[in-house]
Amino acid sequence: MPKKRTLRGVTARARLIDWVGRYLISIGGVGIIAAVMGILLFIFFESYPLFMQPSLERGPSGVSVPALAIGMDPYQEVAYVARPEGLDFLSLTDGSPLAHHRPEFLAQDPATIAVRSLRDNWIAWGTERGRVLLGSVQFKLDYATGTRQIQPQYEERESVDFSAAVQSIQALAVEEDEEGRSGIAILGEDGRLLVSLREQQQGLLGPGELIVGLHELSQDLPSQATVLLLNRSVGRLLAGLKDGTVAEWKLGSVEDRPRYVGVFKASDKPITALNYVLGDVSVAVGDAGGRLSTWAQVENGEGRRVFREIHAFESTGHAIVDLESSLRDKQFLSVDAKGNIALHHMTSEQTFFRVGGEALVRDAVLAPKADGLLYADESGTLIRYQMDNPHPEISVGILFGKVWYEGYPREEYVWQSTGGSDEFESKISLIPLVFGTAKGTLYAMLFALPLAILAAIYTSEFATPRVRGVVKPAVEVMASLPSVILGFLAGLWLAPLLERHLVGTLLLFPLIPVCVILAAWLWSQLPANFRRRTAQRWEIYLLVAVALLTSWAAFVLGPLLEERLFANGFLHWWQRDLAMEYDQRNCLVVGFAMGFAVVPLIFTICEDALSSVPSHLRAGSLALGATRWQTAIRVVLPMALPGIFSASMIGFGRAIGETMIVLMATGNTPVLDWDLFNGMRTISANIAVELPEAPHQGTLYRVLFLSGLLLFLATFAINTLAEIVRQRLRDRYNRL
Repeated sequence: MPKKRTLRGVTARARLIDWVGRYLISIGGVGIIAAVMGILLFIFFESYPLFMQPSLERGPSGVSVPALAIGMDPYQEVAYVARPEGLDFLSLTDGSPLAHHRPEFLAQDPATIAVRSLRDNWIAWGTERGRVLLGSVQFKLDYATGTRQIQPQYEERESVDFSAAVQSIQALAVEEDEEGRSGIAILGEDGRLLVSLREQQQGLLGPGELIVGLHELSQDLPSQATVLLLNRSVGRLLAGLKDGTVAEWKLGSVEDRPRYVGVFKASDKPITALNYVLGDVSVAVGDAGGRLSTWAQVENGEGRRVFREIHAFESTGHAIVDLESSLRDKQFLSVDAKGNIALHHMTSEQTFFRVGGEALVRDAVLAPKADGLLYADESGTLIRYQMDNPHPEISVGILFGKVWYEGYPREEYVWQSTGGSDEFESKISLIPLVFGTAKGTLYAMLFALPLAILAAIYTSEFATPRVRGVVKPAVEVMASLPSVILGFLAGLWLAPLLERHLVGTLLLFPLIPVCVILAAWLWSQLPANFRRRTAQRWEIYLLVAVALLTSWAAFVLGPLLEERLFANGFLHWWQRDLAMEYDQRNCLVVGFAMGFAVVPLIFTICEDALSSVPSHLRAGSLALGATRWQTAIRVVLPMALPGIFSASMIGFGRAIGETMIVLMATGNTPVLDWDLFNGMRTISANIAVELPEAPHQGTLYRVLFLSGLLLFLATFAINTLAEIVRQRLRDRYNRL
């Protein structure tokens, strides 16, 4: 009876252990799958907002005030309205008036036009008698009550009299640079175009003499002007003309007459609106037919920079009467003759929404933080929209297509996420990163795959048990080396070494296979008895000796060949004569370093797959008279092919996701070429470099997560395809 109880206890305990083990294993497997899916969902939800449409919410309408120009503070709480007789400040929360200013200047001579700059906080009126009044608007913040209070202020600056030359100003452009140089361009009712350049000289004890230059430019015009535009540095004046061209002048010193550059054909219809996009490089142009495009200067192949159309937008069929740029990015507003207001992004060529259309629009403006829109209709009613468009520069075309960026001569794939100024436009094409990932993986696999598979075949089929017992553990220990150590050695030791012995390194690739094959042929010519006695013991050592001697010969011959064939050295010939790039940390270095990291993984799995082939197949092949080489290639290798294929795919995935080696052993330049001596930037290395500096939930932050999602999906697809192929190969060869 005690024995039965003991057996029952042992059986119950075993069942309990089996039950617990089964459920622990199941929970662990499900947990791993859930963790992977959780990571995938997290990456997806971090990148998904890049493609969300902007939201637009209409706020309460303001009071009706006749408006020539409008503006608002960065918090969208206070608006100002430039009227023919002065300036009004209004609350955008309840529409109540806050303050008004009525300059005597405008009481005697009402304005016909007004322009303003939210960027520089100035406003200018042009009057019926041909005079210009300049003023500045400030929004002071007061937190004395514990809440934010905005106190609007207006200061009258100066007036400029053009009445002797023109009457009733029809178009006006005003700009002032950071050094106090200003320009005023006016277009009179009779079509006369004048520009006044003003510069305040600095004296020893304060402001010096004010130098003023007045120049008439009407004689340069091939057609009547319709709209004027000055850039922020007061170095260029543009005028839209009735014949569809845009005239350009270079503005030099105050006393010198502006130099007429010429015209460029922007449309077949009269130009009705001009404005610079942020940065004053690209010019948005609207015409009487509703066509909207942006133009920038590019090299024409003759050393001159000329304006060329780089982006175009869908036409509404109604004349574009106003263009307003964002102060944050490359967005801008367009207003047509029917009162439709549209928001565009220059580089992505997207039009996000259209509002209005109920009445004509007198003026429209984007909020300084690009999070709102304010416009005044024909009756003077102020209408405000709250806007949320955090990633306007993102589209599928931007991420995966060629884009024409400012300063580039053509459409290109470019990754350049940061710049030296606030006006810099991020260039975030993922194609250079995808290309760099494929390039680095290719060179690593070209080095690792043949070496690992052939080494596994030799170790499994030809090496003695003693050699196998040394080689396999040694290679597996290689897999434990941290990739950061390999990257460190590759970047600081291997890269300079290869640069010094570049020709010798290149000679290794043809010399080692040739010498090994030649040595094998010579070995086959020796007496059979001698070969049988020494093959098992000395074969591996002879092979290593041949490889080492060949490597030594390659590095000895390298300098001699370089001296004979290249007068100033191989690198001078490569860079100067062939005009090719050479980066010290290049794909050759990556191939060696990343291949060294991938070889142990592929070797171990391949060797296990070859060793698992049943021994009776080898014995049967040898018994039928096949050689060991024939047995390995025609019997063992086909049976182990599913495992070898799996090893190759696992190594491929390891190479795709490698970060530290690529980060430290390449120049991390996102270029698109297969040059062995140039660098690249991979997706994983780019995430490591860029993510610590990316603003949380900003565009760059989300694009990096999107690139990680692409890497995740690519490796998942490759592994899935590899598993399908492996299963089919296994089913095929299991029938043998």
